[in-house]
Amino acid sequence: MDEASAEPGRPRRGLPHGRRGRLLLVSALVLVLAGTGLGTWATDTWPRPKDRYCWGAWEEDSGPGFLGDGLFGDDGGSRAGKETAPTRERPTGSCEVTVTGGYTSSDGDEVTIDQKVSVGYGPVPEAAEARLAMVQDGFLGGDVVPLPDGLPGTVNGRGGLLVLPESCDAQDGRPTVVTLRATGMYTSGPSYSRNRPAELGGARQAAVLLVAAANRGMAAAGCAPHEPLRVSSPLYDLPGTRERLFSASDDVCGIRGLRLDAEHAEDQIGAVTRDLQTCSVRGERADVPYLNLAMVAHPRLAAVFEGIAGERPVARGWRGTGSLGKEHAIVRADCAGRPVIFLMGASTRIGRLAVFANAVATRLGCAPVAPGGAGR
Repeated sequence: MDEASAEPGRPRRGLPHGRRGRLLLVSALVLVLAGTGLGTWATDTWPRPKDRYCWGAWEEDSGPGFLGDGLFGDDGGSRAGKETAPTRERPTGSCEVTVTGGYTSSDGDEVTIDQKVSVGYGPVPEAAEARLAMVQDGFLGGDVVPLPDGLPGTVNGRGGLLVLPESCDAQDGRPTVVTLRATGMYTSGPSYSRNRPAELGGARQAAVLLVAAANRGMAAAGCAPHEPLRVSSPLYDLPGTRERLFSASDDVCGIRGLRLDAEHAEDQIGAVTRDLQTCSVRGERADVPYLNLAMVAHPRLAAVFEGIAGERPVARGWRGTGSLGKEHAIVRADCAGRPVIFLMGASTRIGRLAVFANAVATRLGCAPVAPGGAGR
């Protein structure tokens, strides 16, 4: 119906000619842009949402090398994530970011790089040997430092471990931990390969990644504290470089009388505090672990080992309780008014643990833990 034939007395609903013309022109332009792909969104200049990983804790291009696109270079590459978030009913979870890339070297060899950053969330294992292997061999070596700000855990440039608050403990009392590990392999041609872990950005950045994942995991599991965990203070001074052992008579780990029957080995002294002391000895060439020693006195970190030290002394004359396994030993004793855990991995020669435990006890100002013994 046109304006001339409108019913008498009924207000006209048509727009003024000038305004109606402008609206028609705008509508036509929108249709043209959408149809021809000339809009900002269609030309791909609209900011693309950044990918997030590990239950939303980590964002693409947020700092660490494995989250940025710079590591792909001109040859391209790919990054993918998969995850299973913890829940209230099932308080275990995992997340994994994989990075793959490759190129042809100047010699014509095909080079491939496969890297992975993995996070685990859940209670520590029930079995004593499995629990010792998980913690002692992975997160209490000579190259780790304590997490800052009193957080119970350790970290280095390849990962870390954080013990969560008691509100997240399993029903049977086992502490829940969050672990972070960076691994990777560089392969060139058919016969050359070496370890090349994903780049976390150093020990401090690894601590930030670990704590961010822990906060997200606790929120998903329904046990998060009122205030989120934070990394704000500087890290403990990083451990020194490995020191070569020139003879079997050399003292290792900076402890007088602690000896190792190996000439082609290197030791590395880690943290030395009232809450933590670590040292590790590895083969100079094959990087095979010969000996791992640790003292843990931080109450929450020590709780990881609760219930697996047995009910009897590890040997005649020892204070406290302990057990000796296939590749690990543990002793729990009171020292300076609090329980202290002494650990040994990659060896079962109890004399070495005796020298270490007594040296640490002297430093902490408490009675000897072991009756003595040679460090061989």
